[in-house]
Amino acid sequence: MSLAAEQTSLVVRPLSPALGAEIVGVDLRQELPAETVAAMLDAWHRHLVLLFRNQSLSEDEQIRFARHFGGLQERTRPAEARNEAAHIKHPEVTMLVSNIRENGKLIGSLPDGEMHFHSDQCYLEKPANGTFLYAIEIPGQGGDTLFLNMYKAYETLPADIKARVDGKKALNAYIYDSTTRGVNRAKLDFSAHPHFAQPIVRTHPDTRRKALYVNRLMTWTVEGMTDDDGSALLDRLFDHMEQDQFIYAHQWRVGDLVLWDNRCTLHARTDFSDKERRMLRRHVVRGDRAF
Repeated sequence: MSLAAEQTSLVVRPLSPALGAEIVGVDLRQELPAETVAAMLDAWHRHLVLLFRNQSLSEDEQIRFARHFGGLQERTRPAEARNEAAHIKHPEVTMLVSNIRENGKLIGSLPDGEMHFHSDQCYLEKPANGTFLYAIEIPGQGGDTLFLNMYKAYETLPADIKARVDGKKALNAYIYDSTTRGVNRAKLDFSAHPHFAQPIVRTHPDTRRKALYVNRLMTWTVEGMTDDDGSALLDRLFDHMEQDQFIYAHQWRVGDLVLWDNRCTLHARTDFSDKERRMLRRHVVRGDRAF
């Protein structure tokens, strides 16, 4: 435990050998002293994913706490456009992740099914630093979130693959059907979708550690390589980094608040029954260009 954590008696309980820690016994509705916030930031940098259980948070309380970790992004579309207006009021609530329908219309986004590993907003010039997700309604089974330690994924790469990827960039695009790896990517019109070329190996600005920064859901091509060669390299990276030893699987409970670092983790979702309700409230910590 760090000095900051010791000074504030913050209890940090690791969640798995791969990554993740639970911060125990803190009521996030309360104003937190600077020393406690510093200890939480330190725990975030060491464990990559933080879990706060048994929280009962309003939008305002969740936002107030989230701001300790950086400036929050505002919604780019009005809540009315996604039928969320009756359920969220603050512009810094960027999304309801929900499959709930009212009058036949979804009240949120990303409603059903599984989702492959990805990093939030990796297709933007300045992708998100962190993401907060707060559980309001949770199905009895499934809908788990898997987190992947991209530091360890990079550090365990064979030396020859490290040499091939260091200094290279890969194109990330907001095209969800990229999970079908047999697609002929050369025929795709990336200009029709948000996209940006990111470094395959990213350096975290706070820890200075290197992490892989590609993902199966939205990374498409490698700059300076043919489509076939780039695809082969990416598939090798995906197969390497998605090993169980790098993953923590979070089973949600109502009242869970989870924060993850998009600069050094990926996350995915397991499937769940469309007969059960699921709703989580999301905030995003603004980021800078990756390097």
